[in-house]
Amino acid sequence: MQLDFIIDQMYLIAHTLSNMGPQAFSSSDMRADIVAFQDYAWSASSEYYNLFARPVSLEEMIVTSGSMHAYWQDFNWSGFDEFIATLTSSKEYKKVHEQTQGYLTFCKNQWEDNYQATAAVIHDLTGLRLHDTFTVYVTHPSQRNGKYYGDHRIGWGHHEDWPNYATVYLWHEVLHSYLGAGDLEHAVIQLVADEELRVRLNGGSYPPFMGHEYLKPLLERILPSWEKYLRQEQRDIRQFILDVK
Repeated sequence: MQLDFIIDQMYLIAHTLSNMGPQAFSSSDMRADIVAFQDYAWSASSEYYNLFARPVSLEEMIVTSGSMHAYWQDFNWSGFDEFIATLTSSKEYKKVHEQTQGYLTFCKNQWEDNYQATAAVIHDLTGLRLHDTFTVYVTHPSQRNGKYYGDHRIGWGHHEDWPNYATVYLWHEVLHSYLGAGDLEHAVIQLVADEELRVRLNGGSYPPFMGHEYLKPLLERILPSWEKYLRQEQRDIRQFILDVK
């Protein structure tokens, strides 16, 4: 299996500008640089900046279609390319891009260093054949991002809260491509990656559980079945999901 880490300029701009407020940040590190870029973009054109505040996923549009234009055909796009050119030539954007590039290198190196060991763990835990190639759209590490867009495309960015954080959560997003995104599937993915893989890499135990609060009652319900599953010699994660429904 292979992960290709990239910075897509429009995706990075869209994610950086459309994620504001305290909940959007994974860390206070370099937050001032992100806010400086957001402020600069607003000063360059509040009209175009407001495109990024619309209640849709601009990032998903860019990943799936390569463009925002088709979604708002009645909008006056005549100056948009100039707006983007103004942003990308600014010192504020260049700083955000440079920091993101450094984070991309960090994630790529960590993933490659951990790959052989973690791929063996994931295969052992799930029985899945792991042979696909994924594209990872990297965003700034101080803003939250973790999404599987389908068709082997992942959006990713987050502060490294603990050792091997990026590796664990990239496997989390990869597993969505194999298992789906329902609540039960999400809870099982959390048990595989966020809990079991994390503990095998870093030590410790669970519960308490990592991740989404809304999944914790479901995780508590299926934990006894999960513990029994871990004692099996041959494991089939899809069968496990069917068994605990």
